[in-house]
Amino acid sequence: MNSPKVRFKYFTEDWKIIKLNSLMSFNNGINAEKDSYGHGRKFINVLDILNNNFVKYNDIIGSVSVSEKVEKTNKVEYGDLLFLRSSETREDVGKSSVYLDEDESALFGGFVIRGKKQADYHPYFLKLNLESPEVRNQISSKAGGSTRFNISQSILSSIEISIPSQNEQERIAEFISHFDKKIQLQQEKTELLKEQKKGYMQNIFNQKLRFNSNSPEWTYSNLGDISLIEKGNQLNKDSLSKLNDNKNPFPVYNGGVSPSGYTNKFNRQKDNIIISEGGNSCGYVNFINQPFFSGGHSYTINILNETSIDKYYLYSYLKYMQKRIMDLRVGSGLPNIQKTALTKFQVLIPHINEQKRISEFLTVFDKKIKLEMKKLDSLVYQKQAFMQQMFI
Repeated sequence: MNSPKVRFKYFTEDWKIIKLNSLMSFNNGINAEKDSYGHGRKFINVLDILNNNFVKYNDIIGSVSVSEKVEKTNKVEYGDLLFLRSSETREDVGKSSVYLDEDESALFGGFVIRGKKQADYHPYFLKLNLESPEVRNQISSKAGGSTRFNISQSILSSIEISIPSQNEQERIAEFISHFDKKIQLQQEKTELLKEQKKGYMQNIFNQKLRFNSNSPEWTYSNLGDISLIEKGNQLNKDSLSKLNDNKNPFPVYNGGVSPSGYTNKFNRQKDNIIISEGGNSCGYVNFINQPFFSGGHSYTINILNETSIDKYYLYSYLKYMQKRIMDLRVGSGLPNIQKTALTKFQVLIPHINEQKRISEFLTVFDKKIKLEMKKLDSLVYQKQAFMQQMFI
């Protein structure tokens, strides 16, 4: 039988196997002159696909001004699918979004392939169907390239999908949409807390909000005078794993926002401040609350005297000043931050008692944010679990 594991009551027919080109025709997008961009009609590009479950006209970032003839042949209307034509990773190439604006048509850019609706299907169901592991594997395995991966109109035309009746498509799309709404509300709640914390940090570090009016005036110190700035160690690639498990439980921070992998050893204890040394994210400030391995593109900030500097206060201040730390980067191809520049970076320091009060206050926000993030992760997991059972 060609049917998913979980179905709504009364739906018993097998799903039909069809090719995508029986539902839509494919075209590449607009490549206009440089001065055509920034005005005119909105056009869908890479970030619009990656950042949105579905796209409506007001969600679109960019715009382009082209002739009526070009507009006519590159129009994106309700129910059309948009595919990422090129990507640095095989995992992202061919990712899709769907246009769900019934009032306003848009255009689409040259790094996008449009699937123009030619047959009956539920647009959001089809978008969800294209996210199923089987379909994603088809697309990514057919993508060409080595350093950059690409798909073509002919590749998309050849992709096979399983599809049920219109009524079943609608029921599935409605069910998953409920999760999308919950996820969106939870994301908004989480972002609101983050913005509130950011606002408080601004008032605290501008000294508009004080926790003890009788405390001494705040003073500046160089980061190198209050801490030992230590670069990490190179790790053999053979020791690096993508999995976090019993064999490789320790995250590896080698620059970047998140771990670059996991290993079976650590060179730093928990509760440490790190700053990314190189790459596009150099200057990113992080606080690691478990033992970890610090790689060669990561600085660890070791406080010299913990009786005068509160570790979490220092992290909070450096995080607040992250943009200025990023401004210390040098180099163009692969930027980096020199240790000497970090050593001279100035830190605003209140009395230790006030530091601790600030840390306690901000930690309350962190706990709230962590709790809401956990709820968000749970909703995303539930949605993914249902999709695994409801699609072939």
